Amino acid sequence: MKKNIILFIGLVCAVLAVGIVGTAIAASHEPQDNNTTGITPELIVSVEKTATVSAGEQVKFIVPGNPTTGYRWIVTDADGLNVTEEFIQATQEEGMVGVGGWQVFVLTAENAGTYTFTAEYKRSWETDAEPVYTFTQTVVVTESSGEAAEEPVYVISFDGMMNPQVNEVVKIIVPGNPTTGYVWNAAAADGLKILKSEYLPDEHEEGMTGVGGTYVWYVTAENAGTYTFGAEYKRSWETTAAEQFTVNLTFIE
Repeated sequence: MKKNIILFIGLVCAVLAVGIVGTAIAASHEPQDNNTTGITPELIVSVEKTATVSAGEQVKFIVPGNPTTGYRWIVTDADGLNVTEEFIQATQEEGMVGVGGWQVFVLTAENAGTYTFTAEYKRSWETDAEPVYTFTQTVVVTESSGEAAEEPVYVISFDGMMNPQVNEVVKIIVPGNPTTGYVWNAAAADGLKILKSEYLPDEHEEGMTGVGGTYVWYVTAENAGTYTFGAEYKRSWETTAAEQFTVNLTFIE
């Protein structure tokens, strides 16, 4: 495993500007042939929900892990946040050992503000060793808008290597529905390349209208460093985004 790697995921609610210096790129709305030959992502970032997070509402992060190796995610910074966690083991055949799964963190804050959540992937007894991975998210919480939703309103999950090397590929996906007039427009910081972007409509019967789908971006970087990818979900004639997210990715040599 690679040492001292940071994957920084900045989560900013829809009331804030994305603040990315780069060129906005909308994924094509034309049906794609799904030809991704030569593009094999090492990490898949699935942005499942992107609603504004109000005080008392839940944010969920899902990261891969395997405690059978002795390594596990240990929370090291969650000041002001209430954190609950559980490990969900992947399906395994009877008698199989060494099976990993996913660590699930659910966060809430009682007050509006900007909070930092950090977890390190390490063995608990190796107190002097550097963590294999350090995972940090920034969570922005607005004032309570009334009764909090019972389910998480912001969900992001990760699958694969948490820290890609330079020239390796990260795949970022988020649901959307351009038939409503809303479109995801992405912007990448200088140095982060968008190799391909596409919109994949959900399967539907011929002639059916109003069907949504998935926006997909494949990104990479030629040099080690931390880069920002972000996207806004808005109508072209409106100035304010309905939803948005930002993802900072660290590539290593």
